[in-house]
Amino acid sequence: MSRSHSQTGHVRLRTDVSRPYWEGFFRQYSEAHPQGVLKSSNLGFKEEVTRKQAQSRLHKVILQKESEIVRQPRLVMTVKGYVEDHYIPEFVSKRKPSTRRAYLQILKAHVLPALGAMEFDQVTRRDVQLLINRLHGQAKSRHTCDNVRTVIRSLFRQAIRDEYITANPATLIQMPQADPRMPRAVPSVEKMQAVLDSLEEPYRTLAWFVLVTGCRIGEALGLKWGAINFDDKLVWFLTASYAGEEHLTKGHRSKKPLYLTEAEISRLKQLKALSPNSTENDLVFAHPKHPDRPMTEQNALRCGLQKAAAKTGIHLTWHQLRHWSGTMLYRAGVPIKVIQNRLGHSRWQTTADWYIESDREGEREAANVASRLLEAG
Repeated sequence: MSRSHSQTGHVRLRTDVSRPYWEGFFRQYSEAHPQGVLKSSNLGFKEEVTRKQAQSRLHKVILQKESEIVRQPRLVMTVKGYVEDHYIPEFVSKRKPSTRRAYLQILKAHVLPALGAMEFDQVTRRDVQLLINRLHGQAKSRHTCDNVRTVIRSLFRQAIRDEYITANPATLIQMPQADPRMPRAVPSVEKMQAVLDSLEEPYRTLAWFVLVTGCRIGEALGLKWGAINFDDKLVWFLTASYAGEEHLTKGHRSKKPLYLTEAEISRLKQLKALSPNSTENDLVFAHPKHPDRPMTEQNALRCGLQKAAAKTGIHLTWHQLRHWSGTMLYRAGVPIKVIQNRLGHSRWQTTADWYIESDREGEREAANVASRLLEAG
């Protein structure tokens, strides 16, 4: 794949030899070395050539080398080839397990069937736009279309870093309108307490912990005793677990601890007392039958939360417990920035848009206020 590079090189006088000469340095680019390899050239002896003349000669050397690169046959790189040889092993494989799984699914289901056979540097913004339009025409949700665009944008951004292309065709894409989103009914405190009462241990304490902290289920399952500061009443979410695989939490999440109350610390101490030989590296919520193994979120959902929720006539997932926590904190008057930090979001807009459900009582009160204002007029 041919590339053009703008460089002037560098000239220095070599005086560590018997006959001083001007040495020019430049980078020579090739398909095997897209970042370039540093080369040097003898530009003439000091007594015969001035620095300015040496710089002029270096410029001619660079032009000659670059013209040789252009004359080389262009290496054909397909999207599928880049994804398999570079993007997956060098980028996707380093994401957290849940992200890695989602990216691989999107690549397999949508990106590669549509763009995989195309030459990498021939993909245009129009090609990406047509793919998004086609998915929308197939009744795919706006959320799916957003995820596909995110993966394509990430793919080409990585290719820019690798210097295979210079522009990202997944920018300036016109997305379909967002799907109508009906407010979810948020279970009352009484119903949520009924769910907790129906749970058996260790699922009861696990669900309680997710509710009071608003943490992700993976963060709870990856929590180790050493990350809880019982004296200062703090918990640090440093590691998480997904499908039994441990990984580090997001950078912003690991930098800020969560404050706990005395009652919450007391309950965690009671849980730890059930395993008196546990160390700081042991999991707080280990597998109930295999303490040396982590509990998986699916196992905890099927064996614990779903059964207890069904008894109370509602449907719950671990993620909905986070929504419940954020919503209840907001309704209690907790500032949105505080809720953001507690849920572990990098942006408060995410908390406001997706994790706080509409308060119907609040909406009714707003309607009454608006009505009274008009009546006063």
